[in-house]
Amino acid sequence: MTETRKLPLIVDLDGTFLKVDSLFETFAAGLFASPFRILFALLELRHGISAFKQRLTRVAQPDIDSFPVREELLAYLEEETQSGREVHLATAADQIIARRVASRFPLFKSVHGTDGDVNLKGQNKADRLLQQFPGGFVYAGDSTADLPVWRSAKAAVVVSSSRWLIDAVEAGGTPVERAFGDKPHGHAAWLKALRPHQWAKNMIVLVPVALGWRDVTPEELLQTLVMIVLLCLVASLTYLVNDMADLASDRKHWSKRRRGLASGAIPVRDGLMVVGTILPLACIAALLVAPAAGLCLLFYVAVTLGYSFGWKRIPLFDTFVIALLFTIRILIGIAAADLVPSAWLLTFSMFFFFSLALAKRHTEILRAAEHGLQKLEGRGYQAGDESLTLAFGSAASMASIVIVVLYLVEEVFARQIYHTPAWLWVTPIAIFLFSCRIWVLSHRGRMTDDPVAFALRDNVSLGLGIFVAVAILLAL
Repeated sequence: MTETRKLPLIVDLDGTFLKVDSLFETFAAGLFASPFRILFALLELRHGISAFKQRLTRVAQPDIDSFPVREELLAYLEEETQSGREVHLATAADQIIARRVASRFPLFKSVHGTDGDVNLKGQNKADRLLQQFPGGFVYAGDSTADLPVWRSAKAAVVVSSSRWLIDAVEAGGTPVERAFGDKPHGHAAWLKALRPHQWAKNMIVLVPVALGWRDVTPEELLQTLVMIVLLCLVASLTYLVNDMADLASDRKHWSKRRRGLASGAIPVRDGLMVVGTILPLACIAALLVAPAAGLCLLFYVAVTLGYSFGWKRIPLFDTFVIALLFTIRILIGIAAADLVPSAWLLTFSMFFFFSLALAKRHTEILRAAEHGLQKLEGRGYQAGDESLTLAFGSAASMASIVIVVLYLVEEVFARQIYHTPAWLWVTPIAIFLFSCRIWVLSHRGRMTDDPVAFALRDNVSLGLGIFVAVAILLAL
């Protein structure tokens, strides 16, 4: 094995040196930047995968500087180059992508990538390397696609936690010089990416059901509960979409870089497949369960996709869209239970959740300034916008309290469905105290999570919620 350490070390790119696949990263970057051009680029597949990669690279430019690398392998390569060993890059990625990665890491002596004619993968790569390095070489790869290359190599560096792959390499007659294996993330990464803790937000669907409980039949209640389940599924999938849209900015963020897709624990390819398969099925199921509520769910998906594809980069409008998404949840509950929409309730929802969304942005702006950043990556806000978010957010918060008071006076009390309606005055008081707490914490930079998710873990907020629930029961 000492003799092989003198041979050139050829390193694969996707999944080996990088934790991600540059092809799907480029596709995702183009999909959110120029979706129509990317769809037209798919037509190039009729000329072969090499032509498609070349066309894709011309259409989209991913943020290669943010691609996560395997630090342990990088350290090993740097040690080898310092000892005088030649290190080269050979990849099935397009030549332009390969050269841009090599310019970021100048330890590679030469770069070999896919051109418009030959896809440098498997046996094609093996043949190219045998021609370029007739004296022999050591190859670093990560998958079964690299087995033909390993069979042509004098030794192997295996970047995989799979014992089966290492055994397959050795069974082919190639000794393993070194093995690098990341701890598999598996289900834990997916569970975190799907954010099941955010499902509690979808209980807002039950708000109109609770307010109009006398008019709700058991069948309509069951429909509503089924819609909540489908909404949870759809919401989790749209979180994946948003994470794929935010890959570059998340990787530069002090905490979001640990997310499954941003860190490379979940391949972008898998994210695209899961969303492309399950999201349409969930929408169809919603239309079959409750057509009106299903249309509201489709509206929710359309607004969420609009947010992911660009609206989130428009200051203030992004928080308006978040408020709209919460309000659509209420519309889903109204439609599923076949209730009459309340203009007061929907207006309150828009102002209240607009304020909460701005509270989150306010904290992010303050935290960005603490980290010396001049703007929020992937958003349209600058470091000096905290006065803007504070003004609009606090104004929307106070407006929501006025609206809930008018809602009680003009609609709830007029319907005479409560025995002692005076207890309901607890509601605007509790909302006022909750809003004040949210904005105090936000202005101090301590609102690190979504305010709704925060409220579900905050004892003070939970206490106010229980206070309101008891007041409603006493009113009944």
